[in-house]
Amino acid sequence: MPGDDATAADVEKQLEAPMPWIGVYVAAASLICTLAMAADTFHGFRSKKHWFPSKFFSLNATSLTLLAVAMKLPVDLTTRMWATTDRLAKVSSMIFMSTAMGNFMTCLGSMDDKDILMNVTALGILVITVIANVCVQIIQMRRFLFGRKMFAEEILAAASMLLLLVMVASSAVMVPATKRYLESKYHEMLKMASDEQFLESMEEGNLVFDKLRLRIQKYWVMAETSSPSS
Repeated sequence: MPGDDATAADVEKQLEAPMPWIGVYVAAASLICTLAMAADTFHGFRSKKHWFPSKFFSLNATSLTLLAVAMKLPVDLTTRMWATTDRLAKVSSMIFMSTAMGNFMTCLGSMDDKDILMNVTALGILVITVIANVCVQIIQMRRFLFGRKMFAEEILAAASMLLLLVMVASSAVMVPATKRYLESKYHEMLKMASDEQFLESMEEGNLVFDKLRLRIQKYWVMAETSSPSS
């Protein structure tokens, strides 16, 4: 019926009316994450470190919530992918997620085992949800966009997200063992420093003692902060 078609069109128009505001909300979340990562980058260059420290954008509940908001377009299965701009928005969001995961890797050392487990698990759930929704939409839209070559951009972006997730999970598994190794080296050096016979048997005792003291301080700081720059 013509009247029913008009009503359905009005309802669809009303439902799509808030989309610009939703886009602003998503853009604001993405901007906050970008500024935080840029601040970490500036801090890394300013302090002359060989990596970008996660001082402003670390793996926690706040950053994961902001990323979940920023991933609205890839997660939304109702978003059409007819236009090039739609594809670009989805691919850009997935690349942004990969960049954020790369930044998260440097903050794992400063977290305890429980925080690592909880935050990496939450990150994995978010990433797997995004990848699964993108794959579902690719399968659904393939029959309508037969001329395109298998959504190559979306597949590459999803693969990069999965690769970064594997790298973050591998680093998370390695961190506790590395902390235990640093602590054992600290206790070993501390025991050597307390052994007077060992120090007396060494030539140039004062010089050896100073070097040993510096190494003990280094291992202690590394064990406590998990910072390789100490």
